[in-house]
Amino acid sequence: MSKNIISFFWVLLFVFCSCNQKNKKIIEITPISTKEEKLQDRFISKSLESINVILSEEKKSDENKIILIYTGYDCQSCVDKGYKILKTIRSQNETKKIFIISSNTNIGRDQERNEYYDFVHNDEKELVRKELKFIFTPIILVLDKDNCILHINFPETNSSEKEMVEQIIRVSKKNPLIIEAQG
Repeated sequence: MSKNIISFFWVLLFVFCSCNQKNKKIIEITPISTKEEKLQDRFISKSLESINVILSEEKKSDENKIILIYTGYDCQSCVDKGYKILKTIRSQNETKKIFIISSNTNIGRDQERNEYYDFVHNDEKELVRKELKFIFTPIILVLDKDNCILHINFPETNSSEKEMVEQIIRVSKKNPLIIEAQG
């Protein structure tokens, strides 16, 4: 009987140590970075030449711009969230330079569904997406006055709209030279 108790004790100790090691491995694993984090380093400070072609020369300004880019093949609820985020930002600051660029979609349908009646630019040749190596869309970019990317956000259905609005507004107000020095 005592052999059974001792054997049971050793088995229990082995199981406990094994479980403890598994938990330890889980703690040591670093969290997976988000799409934004992965792409920030790759695209921050990249100049988008195609923006001037799509928005035309008359849209040049000395301000930062916020741009939603999407296609007709994107998750519709994500596109709708992008529209909602831009509408929220515009409602907080009427003079903020906000643009929407779409391709391969029914712009009128999207505008009507989202009650967005400002002009939506059609990038029929997908110049911006080609320049960004066909980046995931929909995407919200914050650009400086020279069309260099300051920040990237993906309006996904599981992302916090309030946090994204606050982050986009905060980044769009900053001086691009300060951002480059920090990053």
